[in-house]
Amino acid sequence: MLNLIHVCATIGAVMKMEKLYGNIRVNRKSLHLTQQELAERMGYERSSIAKIERGDVDLPLSKIRAFAEQFELPLSELLGLGTAEAQREIDLLYDALNAEGRSELVRYGQKLSRNGAFSLHALRYIRHYTTAAAAGYAAPIEGEDYELLPCGDDVPDGADYCIDIDGDSMEPYIRSGQRVYVARDESLKDFDAGIFFVDGDVYCKQWHRDSEGTTHLLSANPEREDASLHITADSGQNVVFFGKVLLGKKLPAPAYW
Repeated sequence: MLNLIHVCATIGAVMKMEKLYGNIRVNRKSLHLTQQELAERMGYERSSIAKIERGDVDLPLSKIRAFAEQFELPLSELLGLGTAEAQREIDLLYDALNAEGRSELVRYGQKLSRNGAFSLHALRYIRHYTTAAAAGYAAPIEGEDYELLPCGDDVPDGADYCIDIDGDSMEPYIRSGQRVYVARDESLKDFDAGIFFVDGDVYCKQWHRDSEGTTHLLSANPEREDASLHITADSGQNVVFFGKVLLGKKLPAPAYW
C-alpha cells in the first residue's frame, strides 16, 4: 500500500489544483450538466462552480470528496491518482528529494494527518498482480506484472498486495477466480494459506513443515490432494514464501492429512 511518504508525495506532486478542477469540469460535461445544474445539485451558486473550474478557489478535502460522490467516482480518480503512471510520477518525485527534503515531506504529511486535512485511507493503493496464482496448477508471476488499485473497505489491514486465484484446490476456503489479499512479511503457522514460488511457479497452498524438514504445500480441497507439493530439504528445489493470505480465520488441516 501507499505508505505515509507516498501520501505526502501525492499531496505535493499530484494533487495540483488545476488538475483537480480540470477533472471537475470534464466530469460535469461528461454527465451533460450545465454549471447551473451542477451548482443546484451541490448547493452552490453557478458563479462558484465557474470559479472552481477556473481554479480560483481552494477546496478542502471534504468538498472535493462531495464532488467525487456527486460524479460517482472514487476520490482517487477525481484527484487523478488512479493509474500506475501517476504512482511512478510520485516515486520519481520522492527519489529526486535529498534526505532533508524527504524528512520535511514526511513531517508535513504527519502534520496534515493529525489535523484531519486529508484521509490516509482515501489515498491508499495496493498492488494487484495480474497473473493469477495457481490453486492446483502452476502459473508464472512477473515482478512488474501488476497494476495499482485504490483500496476499498474490503482490503484488510496489513495487506501488501492482492492476486487472483486460478484453480479449485483451495476450495471451499478460496474459490477459483477469487481475489485474495496477502501480507508479505507475516509469518505462517501450521496450515495457514500462503503464496509460494517453487522453481519459478507460484502457488496458493496451505503450509506445513514436518519434523524431518520436508515442506508440504497442501491443497485444502480433499478432491485435489494430487495438486499438493512435498519438498524435501535435499530436493534442490527453490521454495520462496511470498506472503500469508489474509482470510480472517484459522484453517484446519486438510481432511486427508
